[in-house]
Amino acid sequence: MTSSGTEVMKQVFQYPLFEALARRRTRRFPAGAIADVGMRPHTSTQPPVPLNDLETALLCWAGAGITGAICGDVPSEVTTQGTASGSWIGRTVPSACNVLSTKLFFTDDNGTFLYQPRKATRAVEIDTSADRDKIMAYFRNDSIKLSDKRAEFLPQGGAACMHWNAGKPGTTVFMPVVDQTEEYLNTLLVLFEGRGRKVIDDLRGGQVAGLQKWVDNGFIKGAEVTLSSFEFNALMLNFAPVSAILQNISLAAEAMGLGTVVFAGYSGLMMLGATKVTKGLGFRTTVTRDGKVNPVGLDGVLQPYCPPYYKNMDEAVDAFVEMKFGHGGVFDSRYPGVVPFKEGKKVLDRYDKPGKEMIAMVKDYCNYIYDTYGRFPAITDTILLREWIQVHHLDLDFYDKYMVPEMLNETHRSHMATWHEQ
Repeated sequence: MTSSGTEVMKQVFQYPLFEALARRRTRRFPAGAIADVGMRPHTSTQPPVPLNDLETALLCWAGAGITGAICGDVPSEVTTQGTASGSWIGRTVPSACNVLSTKLFFTDDNGTFLYQPRKATRAVEIDTSADRDKIMAYFRNDSIKLSDKRAEFLPQGGAACMHWNAGKPGTTVFMPVVDQTEEYLNTLLVLFEGRGRKVIDDLRGGQVAGLQKWVDNGFIKGAEVTLSSFEFNALMLNFAPVSAILQNISLAAEAMGLGTVVFAGYSGLMMLGATKVTKGLGFRTTVTRDGKVNPVGLDGVLQPYCPPYYKNMDEAVDAFVEMKFGHGGVFDSRYPGVVPFKEGKKVLDRYDKPGKEMIAMVKDYCNYIYDTYGRFPAITDTILLREWIQVHHLDLDFYDKYMVPEMLNETHRSHMATWHEQ
């Protein structure tokens, strides 16, 4: 990293958290934009300037960067849900059961990318100022280029309020995409441990959701839970990291003197490319039993635990169980990554593993869901995109013209000189 890059990195890391919280605002007017309607018309005379690599790297790391290992400070017995964790890798945002199934895509003037750092090298990854160079290394080594073009997600002829500043040259759009299958399967292993839970399909007349034989043979003796309730709770677990990612990027942008705006007005299906309106991110789709389009994955990039990436749900469940408990899995002493325990990886073999009955129950339930609804999960799409955030350089003239001075601070006013050596 250059000396100037090291200095701005130092400034960002020293920016007070509570100052960023106090000053965080949505600032929508990017350099190069035109707003020719409404009470505050303005045509920017400043050329659009893309974020440089350091700016983008820091925002990606704030949203989904590796921080080292999680603490993993829960009892190891399966009856206390000790094996609920889906990974030992710590990130800048929390995730239910540390299942890292929310992926950060971004698009800018250089193309469309997936930011996906995969490996922690020690318990605290960014420990000293010298370690901050890793943030740029993650960005350069672990950003997968999906296209040379900016993602097309703006429908032509749509609402003007969504067009004047969105996806314009110079802007960068960060999109947290949720794969629902991994946390869903992980939650099922927790739900069925011990004496199990009887899942009632309240959407199909109250029948038992694929688990009747386990009720009849006395294996399931736990309380009832409705399918709609279970899937709603699973959805909330999966969405929690999205809000944290957007907030982290917003706070990082505030510390860097950049503008941000969170969008949720477009259909996530359009953003994913699951409609004929735009190409979006180009996700593959299937059609469910009720004739609805369901985004199921991006070939070779994001492939959930369900068909068409697996022959059936039995195969998908086996793959998930192998990832967690098989050779080199999360709870195997041959796990190749960093763990937080003083005893090292020897402790991993002490965790109780799910028995054959539990795995069979999960398969029966998942087969029922897929066979009945033609997708997994039953109620909501396999892949979800609901909110995303755009980051851009501000047109300071607009704010000076129309806003009280407090809407900008010195970090915004000095940004171009600090970050772009102007």
